[in-house]
Amino acid sequence: MERIAWMLGAPAIIGALWIAATEVRDPTATSSSLPAFESIADAIRHGEVEDAYAFVSTGADPNAPIPFSDAELTSGRQVTISPLMLAVSSNKENTVMMLLSFGAQMDLPQNELAVCLARRLGYDDLAVMIVRDGKPAREVTCPEPPPDAPAPLLAFVK
Repeated sequence: MERIAWMLGAPAIIGALWIAATEVRDPTATSSSLPAFESIADAIRHGEVEDAYAFVSTGADPNAPIPFSDAELTSGRQVTISPLMLAVSSNKENTVMMLLSFGAQMDLPQNELAVCLARRLGYDDLAVMIVRDGKPAREVTCPEPPPDAPAPLLAFVK
């Protein structure tokens, strides 16, 4: 029985070691190791999860507010927003999951309305995922948007 377990497990272990060995990156590499976007905000809004991950994996704080403006989301106004709220407003489920995995904290003021924003924008599956995986410490009361709010994100940022 033990021999069968080794016969089944050995290829998986060897494969994992091979993948780990071949995925080692040269820290002196230049163009291939640079993020494809100039800022984490651009990577979240216009890129894929790997683009945002490039910033987080090199030290960008997933909780640190970042400057952002967008014609659609902020009516061109410059705001300060957390990476998590930007990912939610852009309906980037994989990026939201990555940020939560890398320490985006739901109990911080800049992140606590992420569920409210997802619901307001009609991203119900994303809201369920945030509650399930982000594990907010408490339930928040979602603010009512101002009737004259020119863009949906403006009601949730400072």
